[in-house]
Amino acid sequence: MKMLMKSAIAAAALALMPMAAQATTSVSILSFTANQAGANLTYKDNGAAGWTLSTVTPKNVLVTLEDFGGGFISGVAAKMTFNGSGTSYAVNNSGSLWSQAFTGGTVSFQAVNAFTIGSTNVAAGANILTLSFTGGELSAIVPGTSGNALVSIPGDSFFNVSSAFLDFPPIKLTDFSISLANVIPGFTFSPGGLGGQANGRFSNFTARGSGDFTATVPEPETWAMLLLGFGLVGFARRRQVRAAA
Repeated sequence: MKMLMKSAIAAAALALMPMAAQATTSVSILSFTANQAGANLTYKDNGAAGWTLSTVTPKNVLVTLEDFGGGFISGVAAKMTFNGSGTSYAVNNSGSLWSQAFTGGTVSFQAVNAFTIGSTNVAAGANILTLSFTGGELSAIVPGTSGNALVSIPGDSFFNVSSAFLDFPPIKLTDFSISLANVIPGFTFSPGGLGGQANGRFSNFTARGSGDFTATVPEPETWAMLLLGFGLVGFARRRQVRAAA
């Protein structure tokens, strides 16, 4: 009888876990807008070596932060560094929409001044968020300029994620996107890759980027369910050890 009871408790606890894992909250944990005049990103076609999209030098942006614990702050000055690269040629997705795939890169935001979010004090120069990525794409309407270009990088391509105010896990980044505006001179193709021809890449341009990171974290009731589940399993195992002794 005791063995049946212990088995039932453990089974009930384990059954809670899949349901708990599905109860998550999604939110933008970091969004940014350009804070300095002019472009903050530069695209360059490097020929056979591929192409790059990067901040040549770190550029100041204004960030809005959410820590999932009720902490929220906007207007935080940060230095953004983005370095992405790829080797692919432009692919026509549909109509006038073209895209080029990233092979990888890095992105980071560094605090210019000290600030406090929730109960966490972040020092000047601290790492607000830094990570590396593989995958993602740069897409745009060709020909085009502002309002039709996007950098999109999925969360499952992130690694080496670190932050001075966020914990990974339980927080899981799900997406990073940058909207490109003020594209100069606009989206065209490099010589040798005109429209439908093969082996074309975007021509060199500068742009002003803004964007955000989205993330998910288990909801408070989910954590309670998980803790209950682990507690019941632990209780059943302790009873089993004592019974065996």
